Amino acid sequence: MADVQAVILAGGKGTRLRPVTADLPKPLVPIANRPLIEHQLRHLAATGIEDVTLALGYNAERFSGVEKEAERLGITLRVITEPKPLGTGGALRWCADQGAFDDRPLLWMNGDVVASPDVGTMAKFHAERDATLTFWLTSARNVHEFGVLELDEEGRVQRFLEKPVPEETSSHLVNAGILMLDPSLLDHIPPDSFFSFEQGLLPGLVKEREPLYGIFDGGYWLDIGRPRFYLSANRHVMEGRVDWWPEGRLTADGLWEGDDVEREGSTVIQPAVIGSGTRLEAGVQLFGRTVLGDRCIVRSGAELEGCVLFDDVEVGHKTEIIDSIVCAGARIGDEVVLRNAIVGARTVVGSRNQLRGTRLWNDVELPDGVLVVDAPA
Repeated sequence: MADVQAVILAGGKGTRLRPVTADLPKPLVPIANRPLIEHQLRHLAATGIEDVTLALGYNAERFSGVEKEAERLGITLRVITEPKPLGTGGALRWCADQGAFDDRPLLWMNGDVVASPDVGTMAKFHAERDATLTFWLTSARNVHEFGVLELDEEGRVQRFLEKPVPEETSSHLVNAGILMLDPSLLDHIPPDSFFSFEQGLLPGLVKEREPLYGIFDGGYWLDIGRPRFYLSANRHVMEGRVDWWPEGRLTADGLWEGDDVEREGSTVIQPAVIGSGTRLEAGVQLFGRTVLGDRCIVRSGAELEGCVLFDDVEVGHKTEIIDSIVCAGARIGDEVVLRNAIVGARTVVGSRNQLRGTRLWNDVELPDGVLVVDAPA
């Protein structure tokens, strides 16, 4: 393994995933009962990276537990908080000005992506071409939400287009938010200023014919910024489509459980993850692709499928939760229907309500039987 340092940019607000991210930074959102950023650190440690900088902004105080996990993994973790929103380039320059980086190649990862880059192959590719910057690429059918790259036959970047309309390019190779760069590039970014690396620096580097390259190795990648992608990421981790590992012990094929789980008389169809101290009453049915956090209680007759429940959620009798997200501390009453819905943290949904394709914010109290919402998913 080449000697590489890494930085994770984790300062964004994750607005498209609200209310999940209303008071929880997106890098701390659980994927199969582990915070996303913990999965990223485990992947970096497995590739031999021992030197990581964590660049924070929004809700930086919520990341206090990450340092302990990094220490357990053998990673030296620097935590640097930007004094104000600085953009991607500005955040990198701020970290550099705080002495975070030396002259080794710098692996940059965004803190909101589920991905399994082959860092060793990427570092070798980067070194062999004496590249200033190497993109780890993924492919997308609809490219208008991404930065798109056009490469020549050697993998050298010919054009970079930020969120183009379809008529502008035939390329489907996009910036996955994972790059390897020469830290000296950061000298081109003005200090202590808001600056977009993608819009402010990359176009000029391409125009000046700097040695910029892209590598596409077909590795797994998914941005969890939308609810359906967040649910997909949980499912894909459980299915083994990405080399991340759910929290808990593997007690059966496709079933991970924490300590002190009670589920006698319930039906659990894999894949599923059940957190420590969670109790499923007799007659509960989990129909697969479901994650339950720690200390959840699911009452008899409830049916759950394709959903994620955070810690300390209570689900009432004969309630149905399908393809939905229920945030920490929420209480769902009896005979409730949730489909393609999000229930915010600490929210109380009274009995006999039906929510389809909608979102309830944090700390809402919904009385019994007052709401039937059938919005488009």
